Amino acid sequence: MLFMVGIEEPNDDQHAYGMIVPVFEKLGYGCFSAADEEQAIFFKAKEAILLMAEEALNDGHLIDSLNEGYQDYSGSYSDFTKWIALEVPLEALKAKQKRINITLGEAQLARIDGFVGIHHEYKDRSDFIAKAADRLMLG
Repeated sequence: MLFMVGIEEPNDDQHAYGMIVPVFEKLGYGCFSAADEEQAIFFKAKEAILLMAEEALNDGHLIDSLNEGYQDYSGSYSDFTKWIALEVPLEALKAKQKRINITLGEAQLARIDGFVGIHHEYKDRSDFIAKAADRLMLG
């Protein structure tokens, strides 16, 4: 699916590139991200889109309604001076979850559980492993 991503350039080396994906607003969500380096913009934007689409889907929204293709948002978002059209495949988000068996060493499992215990953006160890795999593959 094609998403329009607005980019706000930093004023100096102490600030990050800001990003916005306006199409999510039609579902009542805000989709923002930031990247410290210009070469990370595509990865960070794609990550934000996938995470927000997953959240919208989990809340019962039809993500197909986000398929607007190329849109000119520059008039409504003047702080974002560059716009890119980014293709992000969302088909995998529509699939049902599937249980799998994996083997991990006890020490590694303990490190994962400890990490998840203090990083509340992860629901559980399965959520952590899935998001870690996404980051590695999407990067």
